[in-house]
Amino acid sequence: MKGILTIVFVLLCSTLWSQTKVSGVVLDENKEPLPYVNVFFKGSTTGTTTNEEGEFYIQSSKNFSIISIVFLGFESQEILLKSKINKIKVVLKEDSTTLDEVIIVKQPKKRLKKQKNPAFRILKEIWRRKKKNGLSLVKAYQYNQYSSRELGFGNMDSLFMRKVLRNKFNKMKNYVQKNYENNTYYIPVELIEKSEKVYGNNSLGKIRRDIEGERKIGIHQLGKYVDRATTIFKEIDVYNDDIYILDKTFVSPISTSGFGSYDYVLSDSSIVSNRKKYTIHFFPRQKGDLVFKGHLKVADKSFALTSIEMEILKNVNLNFVRDLSIRKTFLLKNDSIYLPKTNTYKGEFTFLTKNKKEKGIYLVKNEKFSKYVFDHEKSTDFYDVKIVQKRANQYKKEASYWKRKQDEKINKTFQLVNKIKTSGKIKKITGTIYTISDGYFTPITGIQLGNLFTTTAKNDIEGVRLRLGFRTFKTNNDCFRILGHGAYGFKDKKIKFGLEARYLLSSQPRITVGAAYIDDVEQMGFTKFNERNLIPQPDKGPKAIFVRGDNYFLAKVKKKMFRFDVEIVNNFNMGIKFAHEKIISAAPDRFSMAFFNQKNNKTINVTNDVYSDFYINYQPGRVTEGFGVDRQLGTKLHPKLLINYKKAYKGIFGGNVDYEKLSILYNHPLPIGKFGVFDPTLIVAKTFGKTPLSVLTAVPSNQTYFLTPNTFALLDYYDFVADSSVEGHFEQHFNGLLMNRIPLIKKLGLRSLLTFRTVYGSISKRNKKINRSSIKYVAPNRKPYFEYGFGIENIGYGNLRPLRVDFIWRGDFKNVNGPESPKFGIRVGFKTSF
Repeated sequence: MKGILTIVFVLLCSTLWSQTKVSGVVLDENKEPLPYVNVFFKGSTTGTTTNEEGEFYIQSSKNFSIISIVFLGFESQEILLKSKINKIKVVLKEDSTTLDEVIIVKQPKKRLKKQKNPAFRILKEIWRRKKKNGLSLVKAYQYNQYSSRELGFGNMDSLFMRKVLRNKFNKMKNYVQKNYENNTYYIPVELIEKSEKVYGNNSLGKIRRDIEGERKIGIHQLGKYVDRATTIFKEIDVYNDDIYILDKTFVSPISTSGFGSYDYVLSDSSIVSNRKKYTIHFFPRQKGDLVFKGHLKVADKSFALTSIEMEILKNVNLNFVRDLSIRKTFLLKNDSIYLPKTNTYKGEFTFLTKNKKEKGIYLVKNEKFSKYVFDHEKSTDFYDVKIVQKRANQYKKEASYWKRKQDEKINKTFQLVNKIKTSGKIKKITGTIYTISDGYFTPITGIQLGNLFTTTAKNDIEGVRLRLGFRTFKTNNDCFRILGHGAYGFKDKKIKFGLEARYLLSSQPRITVGAAYIDDVEQMGFTKFNERNLIPQPDKGPKAIFVRGDNYFLAKVKKKMFRFDVEIVNNFNMGIKFAHEKIISAAPDRFSMAFFNQKNNKTINVTNDVYSDFYINYQPGRVTEGFGVDRQLGTKLHPKLLINYKKAYKGIFGGNVDYEKLSILYNHPLPIGKFGVFDPTLIVAKTFGKTPLSVLTAVPSNQTYFLTPNTFALLDYYDFVADSSVEGHFEQHFNGLLMNRIPLIKKLGLRSLLTFRTVYGSISKRNKKINRSSIKYVAPNRKPYFEYGFGIENIGYGNLRPLRVDFIWRGDFKNVNGPESPKFGIRVGFKTSF
């Protein structure tokens, strides 16, 4: 018995000591910090490199007694560790036996000109060969790709783990990844695996992807912001000058303009498999900019990357992102063709701050590429085939199939998620995250109520208005969805409502149908384009609790609609909408929308608008996920072209107006490297025929104190009315470029922007002639009306920075419909962004 107790005691001591943590700093003989020094536990592959200040931290679940410090050009050191938690200072001496061909460059205190930087010669060769390296050198290619995406909660303590795993805690805890720095756990709640075959033809410029198998396990509903975060690691090509992540533009470390954003250190060269490789470290010139820190390895002769590791700094001007890292490795064929081998992407997201102890969400995506085949060309038609997912189990494979694809770590993650997916505690957390993200909550299975963030508004007709919506919801991939809302005004004491149904009729081609009925109060005069929803969304219009001036310019609208939509090719939709609208002023004593019917010689107060609306919606490059009636949208910036042709029918179903309207919107956000994003929008509208005020296009005004896209903040409603108009809305978002360079202010994480909006239009004599409304028609036809200003966004604390404040001025114009609108204004916007 005594012997057994002795063995147990020894094993217990061994377990307690099986955690080794070492932190410290590495200096040269002049007490200057040495960056990028290799630090690792002797006899293991566990290691790290020092940062720009020479600091490092390394940990292991195993017990190590010696740590090795190695840096080319200096004498290596081995240091004996005295305990399981160590803090050390290391001074390295220069090694006089270093080979002459090896160039050693420490981070300079004064920045070198790029021509004098030894790394410049190698980077210049990388730039020169960018388009000549890689798969572009072969006519045709194909390969297999396996990917896994793991999503979960980080920094969860052992007590939480016990509540989640319950009686299986002791069995499963070794499957959970541990954060030894603060003794917490990473708990996966979702795992998605996908196996694909990829075929490419450079002569045709086409790529085809066939999903061979897909498996999803865990809890899949964490809200739109988490959904968008999971799409951030798509198509990240470090060879591009700019890398797009979370709708932000990062400068690539091998960008041709990289020396404007990075400092480079050529640390060493080495011979691996008879090939010479160079190692270049890179780090931001300006902390806070959207750039990376890390190192890359380059093959001699071809100057193609063999690997790159990079991460963002903790003080980068990016919200909700605590850590973000990318690791890519490449294979080399014939010294000229580089082939993707592996990709590893990691991200940690937190809600309040970037503190390492705060609980958050983590994302890990792994990709493996194999079985490359070259120059086996397929027919042209082969590359045009696209296999569309129609059902959830379409790509289902047996468990044995996935075991052959998985490594040990992914296999353990799968088993862990399979256990956790039924946890009531996890479901409560995911439900809370979903409500915060989307504004909807689920009182009963299959029904959601919301949006909680758009429940209150105010106008002079309804007074304070309360609104609550609902929608049916089982999964993101529902093929049928019903949604609607109810509203009540405390001043007019009337109930309003809207109801809409959408159905996915076909997956290939993608065809959807929808129908809706609305009985509500609406702000008229806006140019409306057909997108996903038939019912106007409360967050898309100028409805708010705080407004300036009077607003009786509202209409009671009863509207019946039916829509048929088909996706011709990816992201190119065409459709037609049929509608019957009954429109009457919501305050006839204060605001008239009457028009004169010359045929009957009568003044008409009620507009019956019966029309068809043919439209085109083209958004190339848009990222979508899912196969239901409502797909999830990614964060990738892309252009958008919307074209509407509306035709009204007089005499059909009681229609009393006859006109045609053509409307075009083009928006194209343009990333311009470190200078941020230029976001221009052009809107052109032309109305043909005699048209009353109720269906004319007023220049879009905004009398709230909140920003609304594509509206003029210093115009009152109906200050301008036009049947022909051209609008331009231009915003330049600097993404912190300017604010990051101002002392003291740069610590606040603010971002600046410039705005300019203008409109030019006219109103025809025929429409002036039939006007019997209370509005005098004036159009900006003598000179364009314009507004300009600057703004500060990303205002808040920690990660919560939704506030934007714009300072706006306007040009002069003569107001004939009421008191003069202000010449200067401050407007506020709320938008949660990364």
